[in-house]
Amino acid sequence: MNLRNLILALLVVFSIKGIAQDKKEYRILGKIKGIGNAKVLLGNKPKNGYGPGFEIRYFDSCYSKDDQFFFNGHADELTFYSIEVPGIANGWVSFIAENTTIEIKGVKDSLYRSKITGSTQNEVYEAYRKDVSYPLSVRRRALYRVIDSLKKRSDATQVKTFEKTYLAQYNRENETNIGRFIEQAPANYGALYELSGIADFIKADTAKKYYLKLSDELANTALGKKLRYMLFDYPELVSLKKPVPFFSMPDTSGRIRNITEFRGKYVLVDFWASWCIPCLKELPELKRLDSTYKSEGFQILGISMDTNRKLWTEAIAKHKIDWSNLSDLKGNDNKAAILLNVSAIPVKFLLDPEGNILLKDASLSEIEKVLSTAISH
Repeated sequence: MNLRNLILALLVVFSIKGIAQDKKEYRILGKIKGIGNAKVLLGNKPKNGYGPGFEIRYFDSCYSKDDQFFFNGHADELTFYSIEVPGIANGWVSFIAENTTIEIKGVKDSLYRSKITGSTQNEVYEAYRKDVSYPLSVRRRALYRVIDSLKKRSDATQVKTFEKTYLAQYNRENETNIGRFIEQAPANYGALYELSGIADFIKADTAKKYYLKLSDELANTALGKKLRYMLFDYPELVSLKKPVPFFSMPDTSGRIRNITEFRGKYVLVDFWASWCIPCLKELPELKRLDSTYKSEGFQILGISMDTNRKLWTEAIAKHKIDWSNLSDLKGNDNKAAILLNVSAIPVKFLLDPEGNILLKDASLSEIEKVLSTAISH
């Protein structure tokens, strides 16, 4: 090897070594009193809990020794990580992961109360939760107890008055608190997380204003990109009389289907899931619509927000759903759900034969009204 090639080779070696050294890693040191020698999982459960549409993922696992465990790796972006000990009630605790040394100390029977140190991101967010968010959430729970009591008494007028006065006041205060938190900590992942929780319920211009105050690092996280789409792109891309955005995913047989395959008929796109009771309650009415209009150029396309293939396919068989069903089994992160900003189900869209959106987030009565008029013409 001549000198020039040797120098080039050495430069490549040292460049790679330098990159490896520059790549920071997290070190998670845990001590949970009482777990002994147990399996410990490192996952993605978020701070405020999760619903059945949340896709739980595990990045790593280990076995503790004498109550202690250790993880190390690299977090590509700010997000929530969680430590979980299977088989223990409330056996998980979440935190904002950073590429630094993080210590977790707790007790087996109250793992969710573990003390977490070392992550500045997490410490700032925990301070906000403790001093601002938690006291307000106590008031919120008290409000809902009163509302539930009024509902049991069938006092609809009082319920409406209470929601308009006290619940609205809570929502305004919560929005103000989150806005202030964003002002004070625009680079904190918790600020982005809190904003994502209210963005659908506050004025669009206000949500956009808050979002634009967040740091570029947060904007480039998966959650930041998802929220940006919802606030800035979705209103333009998903509007009435415009083509529905393209998406594709597997059907129950595993075959990849895309939305353009369903053109040529009026299509009711129904977002549902096996665990969604309101969705299942609508099935008789959906079957009636299908039976009434199927021969006249109408079809239903189910998009499942399930994360478990077995539960999804068993629900289809049990409830005798005979229209096309698609799912990527990513729950709330379903491709079509993200594109169409579906965050709660059931939700329905009606498309015309060219694939344009006629109705979005529509009731079955609204859909039938449009269908009966459109098909008769």
